[in-house]
Amino acid sequence: MPEQKYTEQDPLIPFRIQAFSQSGKQRLAYLINTIAEHSPTGRRVLEQAAEAGYGLQMMLMSGTHGFVCPDNKMIYLNSACSDGALIETLAHECRHVEQHVKGIPEHHYEFVLRDAVKLSRASEADAETIGAASCYEIMINSGNDAPWKALQEKAPKITQGMSAAAAYPGAPLTPEMMQGAFDGWYKNKQIMDIYEESYIMHECLGNALSLSYGNKPSDYFKREISSAEIVKTICTDKSGRCYWADRTDVLDEPERLRVDEKVIRFAQSVNDTREKEGLKPDRSYRELFVYGQDLKSPFRNIPAAEKSILAAGLARKKLSR
Repeated sequence: MPEQKYTEQDPLIPFRIQAFSQSGKQRLAYLINTIAEHSPTGRRVLEQAAEAGYGLQMMLMSGTHGFVCPDNKMIYLNSACSDGALIETLAHECRHVEQHVKGIPEHHYEFVLRDAVKLSRASEADAETIGAASCYEIMINSGNDAPWKALQEKAPKITQGMSAAAAYPGAPLTPEMMQGAFDGWYKNKQIMDIYEESYIMHECLGNALSLSYGNKPSDYFKREISSAEIVKTICTDKSGRCYWADRTDVLDEPERLRVDEKVIRFAQSVNDTREKEGLKPDRSYRELFVYGQDLKSPFRNIPAAEKSILAAGLARKKLSR
């Protein structure tokens, strides 16, 4: 619920605003202007989203602070959340818009699985980094620490990573601090598991043999993208410089390519079936690593007996459709 009575003000960034009341319009203007006035990093991503034609709307939601809908070019914010939480969310979602504008697709099934893992994780880690950077700049430039505290409660590893990389308390934002926040996202395995299940297990593998999203099965796993291409495209600061410029291969580090063993098993089964149906298989999953196992070598093979069991199970699933 709103934390205060909002003054009449025009948004400093010309978003297309949809509001059902004057107070709702004023609240959105407050969120926009807090970022625009006090966070150069946040202002840049908001301007990008507005220039792309995106609008803003509040709605009551469950389980999320907000989301982007590219189909109608709208960013939705959860009206039940605090202003502090929504300031970070607005910057976060606008960063996703900027990622799409730069050519990163909303869905990642066209990429080989190894690179879909890299991209899905980097996209979220980067959006969280921009949210954290916006909250941090607002705090040091205006003294308003409500957004930073809200993020501390939601994602403490991200704020800890950013703070630990600061030269001193209240220091100006640096690439190293953005790297620290980015790294913090990877330290929350519960969140990583959620994205692994939705992006990798469901979107990339579960739909690889169907006509989901209006695509033919051959449209899956057809494109590669390198770590350098990803970070140079999306991991940029307020000046447009890559904050991973000193380590553009960062997404190739084995600890960032760990997945649950079930991902490897499902990937092998899916691609064996694709090969039998005359579709090009994607064996890039062989370059992924499994949680709890040695990071010196990827997880490559499934015993033949288990492989036949998985293939039979997948065949039964197809027949039941």
